Amino acid sequence: MSTEDDGSGVCPRGATCEFFLSCWISGGLVDTPCKGLLRGCCFKGVSKAGLLTLGQSIGTIQAPPDGPKSRDVGPFDDVRCGISTKQQAQRRIVGGEEAGFGTFPWQAYIRIGSSRCGGSLISRRHVVTAGHCVARATPRQVHVTLGDYVINSAVEPLPAYTFGVSSIQVHPFFKFTPQADRFDVAVLRLDRAALNLPHVTPICLPAKGESFLGDVGQAAGWGALSPGSRLRPQTLQTVRVPVIDNRQCERWHRSKGIQVTIYDEMLCAGYKNGGRDSCQGDSGGPLMLQRGGRWYLIGIVSAGYSCAQPGQPGIYHRVAHTVDWISRAVAAK
Repeated sequence: MSTEDDGSGVCPRGATCEFFLSCWISGGLVDTPCKGLLRGCCFKGVSKAGLLTLGQSIGTIQAPPDGPKSRDVGPFDDVRCGISTKQQAQRRIVGGEEAGFGTFPWQAYIRIGSSRCGGSLISRRHVVTAGHCVARATPRQVHVTLGDYVINSAVEPLPAYTFGVSSIQVHPFFKFTPQADRFDVAVLRLDRAALNLPHVTPICLPAKGESFLGDVGQAAGWGALSPGSRLRPQTLQTVRVPVIDNRQCERWHRSKGIQVTIYDEMLCAGYKNGGRDSCQGDSGGPLMLQRGGRWYLIGIVSAGYSCAQPGQPGIYHRVAHTVDWISRAVAAK
């Protein structure tokens, strides 16, 4: 493909490498990232593949229809998966942090009727979430927003995109139980492919069987700010939590009088003394780990018997255990 280099990075013909905000304010369309953080290849004066018209206001807009060259990107073959345009979180809030715009560009905000969950973009057409979020929903009841940071804000650097859902695949072994279910995972197929944008990018999936024991993961979402609080933030929150041994997780819970079995398909992350937990995320949201400059989805927020309480770490679905099923769900038409 012919390219031109404006001195800041290599972009397709007709585009220049600019800061995202500068491009957007001047009526351009940011396509792929180029050299440096918060910079992208900017097309001006055209509507690229009919995807966006110039001069659209910043805010949540409907996702554009598929362009003529759009294609699904599988969880393993996207060379850009897991790349964040922002590497550090910002101001600390109640045991967690504000994530910062563009830090987790795979983060999905899912509305199921009046309920909501989190999720993660794993291809241009697929979002993974918790099975309990969508097992009783129809596709028409579910809407997914990508690229959001402050919910309902119209003053973000780049717009959020809202998608419908064409199909829901819940793991065939999932069932509603009083405890967290060991197969609490589902894949949503969006009604159209997501654009490849700096703030909308799929996360990588881990290799089958990886344990991540002792690693410190990061959960994110728009969940509760403190134990027992009904107050939910408008701004995306994140919290760092260590992955702990499943048997240790059981012992900690049982020391609090909670009889729970942590199966191999499940993962625990949190601190013995509490204080930080994935109640600061949402059900279905990601537990992530950064390796070699890329982020991997290692867990899906599943359950917790309290929020950030001593001896009660968060319980997640272990993605490395069902990554083969997730891959098949993505490949299914």
